[in-house]
Amino acid sequence: MLQFSPFAPRLPSVSFFWCFRISCLTFVGFFVGLQGQAWAQQNERALFVSVTDASGSPVLNLPPSEFLVEEDGAQREVLRVEATRKRMQVALLVDTSAAAAFALADIRTGLETLVATLHQDNEIALVTFGGPPRILVESTSRLNRLQDGIGRVFAFSDSASYLLDALVQTARGFERRESPRPVVIVLTSEGTDYSRSSARDALEALEATSAATHVVVLLSRSNVTSGFAGFDGNVGANDPYQRNLALAQLPEATGGQRRDLLLSSALGRTLRQLTTTLMNQYELVYSRPTSLIPPEEISVRMRRDDLRARATPVKLTITGNPQ
Repeated sequence: MLQFSPFAPRLPSVSFFWCFRISCLTFVGFFVGLQGQAWAQQNERALFVSVTDASGSPVLNLPPSEFLVEEDGAQREVLRVEATRKRMQVALLVDTSAAAAFALADIRTGLETLVATLHQDNEIALVTFGGPPRILVESTSRLNRLQDGIGRVFAFSDSASYLLDALVQTARGFERRESPRPVVIVLTSEGTDYSRSSARDALEALEATSAATHVVVLLSRSNVTSGFAGFDGNVGANDPYQRNLALAQLPEATGGQRRDLLLSSALGRTLRQLTTTLMNQYELVYSRPTSLIPPEEISVRMRRDDLRARATPVKLTITGNPQ
């Protein structure tokens, strides 16, 4: 650093010029360096990632080297991985149509287990869609309000499902609240859907909010014998196309998972496993080149063949260069 003293000899003008020029260049370099740091931060993207083993149990304490991230087939550098502590905004969407009546007792029991585990550090809303979507409980962390709402979950004999409308309206609610970590959990049976929304409407709305969508389908005996679609997403001949298309595509597209249950009594165990997975997610940060065109596909894989990863993009909240 240059220090000036009143007792020092006066420097020639040419020396002052060069000192001034060097100082300017130093300042410019410092400014460019700051810009470079900001630019690098804008090139970081984050994902919520669930990692499970063959039994479906979450796998913890994995280092960044175990994860492989690709955008449209191009591998990206994983910068850091840590357990996420961000609050979830969970929307429980419950089928109360006539087709779900056989499972309602088990649904209420399963919901009790889920909210007792998740309510403390997260917000939960309860929505039914036997008939037009209805909010039984607004988003809250208060267990007594959630338990009261679950006690009012009943099926109506003359009601039909409006699942797709419920999904779209839930996504709009997330958008209004600017939810940083939205999660949708759908409990449904099979039956006719009278929604005005399409599967595409639901998929686009939920992807826009970065909401992970998890689906549990409760199968009755008539569903099993009619050729209902399994995990492969093939639509059975006797099933409404738009509804089944959404149930098949949404979990895969949003980083969620789908479970088909032959026995509604298994719902409690399934929801406990799902809750454990959600509470043990990672937040993974990777770097990507600056681009005006967002990637069409982001994939996360594990180096170990015995592990499976499901990823949901963290919704961008920082304005800057388009991602």
